[in-house]
Amino acid sequence: MGYAGKEPPVRAFAEAEEGGAALEMGLLLGLAAFFAFTLRHVVATPLLTTFTKAAKVVSQALG
Repeated sequence: MGYAGKEPPVRAFAEAEEGGAALEMGLLLGLAAFFAFTLRHVVATPLLTTFTKAAKVVSQALG
C-alpha cells in the first residue's frame, strides 16, 4: 500500500461505489415483491377460497 505516514488511511480498503443505492433499492423492491407474492398465495388464497365457499352456501340457502 502506498501511503505516507505512520498509520494507514481510514479508507484504505474502501472503493468508491457508484449506483450502490439504486442497486440496493432494486434488491429490496424485488424482495418485497417476492414476499407479497408468497403471502398472497400462502395466506390470502386459502382465505378467499373459504369465503367464496361460504358465500355460495349462503346464496344457495337464501335462493
